[in-house]
Order: sequence, then C-alpha cells, then structure tokens
Amino acid sequence: MRDTKPLGYTIPEILVPAEEINLKKWSCVACDQFTSQPEYWRDVEKQVGAAASSLHIMLPEVFLENSHVDEMIDEMNATMREYLKDGVLEALPRGVVLTERHIGGKVRKGVLLAIDLEQYDYDISRKPMIRATEETVLARIPARVKIRRGACLEMPHIMLLIDDEQDNVIGNLHLQRGSLKKIYDFELMKNGGRLEGWLCDSEKQLDEMAAALAGLKRRDNMLYCVGDGNHSLATAKTIWNEAKRNMTPAEQQNHPLRFALCEVINLRDRAVEFMPIHRMIFNVNPAACAQFVVERLKENGRDAKLVFGRWNPSTLGEGESFIIPFRYHEGAGKLVIENPRHPLAVGEVQDIFEEYVAQAAGSRIDYIHGDEAFNQLAGGYDAIGFYFDALKKEQFFDLIVACGVLPKKTFSLGEAEGKRYYMECRLLTYAQYEQQEEN
Repeated sequence: MRDTKPLGYTIPEILVPAEEINLKKWSCVACDQFTSQPEYWRDVEKQVGAAASSLHIMLPEVFLENSHVDEMIDEMNATMREYLKDGVLEALPRGVVLTERHIGGKVRKGVLLAIDLEQYDYDISRKPMIRATEETVLARIPARVKIRRGACLEMPHIMLLIDDEQDNVIGNLHLQRGSLKKIYDFELMKNGGRLEGWLCDSEKQLDEMAAALAGLKRRDNMLYCVGDGNHSLATAKTIWNEAKRNMTPAEQQNHPLRFALCEVINLRDRAVEFMPIHRMIFNVNPAACAQFVVERLKENGRDAKLVFGRWNPSTLGEGESFIIPFRYHEGAGKLVIENPRHPLAVGEVQDIFEEYVAQAAGSRIDYIHGDEAFNQLAGGYDAIGFYFDALKKEQFFDLIVACGVLPKKTFSLGEAEGKRYYMECRLLTYAQYEQQEEN
C-alpha cells in the first residue's frame, strides 16, 4: 500500500458500535449544533435514556458554561473507558469508511480518513495542505482542549472539502460499493435522515483513491479545506503540539494523537449545499444595536444606512452593495452598505458585532443555523438577528485563496439537522488499545 502521508492522511483503524447496539440511539448530531436551544438536547437525552450512545461520550457546546462542566467531562471520559471494556465498540479492519447521508431527498457521499495534523495549520501564512477556512478564535480552544486531553476516543464531526470536478476520489469508490462490506444502514434521530456506511480495506481500491487525490489541482498548496469543525481540528492540533514535545521523531511518526478522524467530501457533490450562518445578539436594545453597527460602518469609511420596515430576507444583495436584513420582536429592517470593501457582507460587520457585544454588559452573540431557529430566536425580547446569504460553492476554493481565511462562522454545510451525526470512533491512546486487546 502506498505511503499516503504526503497526501495528508493515513488509513485509520475505526471503531463502530457492536451489532446489538441501537444505532438510532447511538448516533446524535454534532456537539456544536443547537447552541442556543438546550431544549433540543434535553429531548435527545429523553430519547436516548440510559442506552449506549455517542451522547454520553461527548459534550454539547450548549453546556460548556455549565458550572459542573468538569464533572461532566470526567463522566464522559469514564463512559468511554466503560464502552471499550464492555465491548460496546468493536474495531474494524484497517481501512476507510465510505458514507452515504440521505437527507432532504439528496445523498451526500464521503470517506473517513485519519488526517495528518502535521499537514494542517490554522496559521494560513504557512500555506498548509489542509487549510482552515474561517478565522480560528483562540479563546474558544482551551475549553475544547480540556475535553480532548482526557479522552481515549475521538468521534469525528469534522468535514473536509476537496475540489474534485470529475469526482474521481470518492465517486469511483462509491461506484464500487457493491463489492464492499456494508457496516451500517439506519435512520437517524431528530429528522437527521438516513446513514449508510461501507468498509473499504482493499489495498487496490485504497491505492486508486490515493492516486486520484494526488491528481487533484492544488491552490496555493491547498488540497483540503475545512468545511465544518474548524475549532475541533484546531483543538486536535493543539493537543498534538503539546504531546509531541515529549516524543522522539520515531515515536511521532504514527502516534494516534498525530491524526484526527475526519470525513472528506467533495465540494462538487450535488448534495453539498452551503447554507448561511445567521447572527443573534442577545440581551440588548435591538434598535440601539442596529444603530451602533451602522454608525461604526460610517466611521470605518463605508457608505452605510439603516432602513426600518417589514421583514424581507429576499432583499439580500452582494456586488456593488450589501443588504443585511435584521429582525427583532418589535420590528425589522435592513443594513445597506454601498461600495463595500470586503468580498462578503459578513466580513463588513463581524468585527463590529463583536465590538458591540464586548462593550454592552451582559450581551452575547450566537451563530444560528437554519431559518426556523433564526425566526424563533429573533422573536424573543431583548434580541436582534442579522440574516445572511449563502456562499456560492463553485467560487469557494478561490475565495479561500483570495481572502486567506473567512470571517468566523461564515458558512455551514447544510442545515443543523444535516450536519454530521456521530457514528464512528478512533482510539487516541496506545494504552487503551492494549487494554482493549487484553480484555
């Protein structure tokens, strides 16, 4: 089998739930979804109960500020060890998992690879092969580091994009799925659609996939860019940088912490949709917040105005002007920015939103996936929501090269329910693997 590290990955050893595990209860949506809707996660808890579930070995980000978060992390890590000891998870032969996600009448294809963190950097000035697409907020990493540092398992919700116009990498493997062993096929909870997976451990097929990856065009050395899970990948990199300081070069070569399990998908897949991420600012005077934004835009040299009126998200525009609709409990309106300087509307206002939240005592900003959640939250008191348009995916890789990194939370791969659901795991420690073998 060819050496794939020059292509930024290695073939993983993946763990999946044992045959007797209820997969619908096992698999729940990524931890960074529904961050302002704790009721979603309470309903998941009710559905799962005491059954073996990925819910019990991850921490939804809505609970990161919980006063008992350290105890929650300790319990999560203890449950991981119990699942390994009790045979809840079983190891597959070394190989990749080919996935199909059926949702909204479409099918999204992907492959799970162990991405080499030596080829990833959120400092894009180093021109890494695996590129961050959005601004990495370093203040968000320590809480996530605390979670990963004590974990013996990882579950991927990171999705990486490749730009494969001919669909040779994943598409060719997908055409051969009839020759692969199917390892799961089930309905996901909470309107997540259906998930299918096949194991590919054929050296010939894996070499063909690697050759197709090697043949893709690179832009500024970029072969992959982060489609989802930017801060999770940055957290894995932080942990690896810490760990490798105490390792010899030989020990570093194949250590589990050097890699992060990710799903790689093709930007050109017809089921890949870029969805906007809207901004909600809570605990504020909505009209005063909107006025602050437009005044700061003017101070920054922009020709900007504030128009109050009916809620109308169809007025979005880019090019010679940006229109950013907003709504709150008592009303609605739009920000109009003529002759903007940034390629994206969110790039004109993101720093201003953060500045406002920093100086408005008790306020906070959240990033909302989907119109339903946006409209629900914008209808509350003392809150204002700013509504954004989706990126055009055919321009995405070139936009990354032009911008360096996008403003944080610029885009989303689908609605919240369409995000990756946890299914597969990978061991992060040799010791735990040895313990599992002994048991």
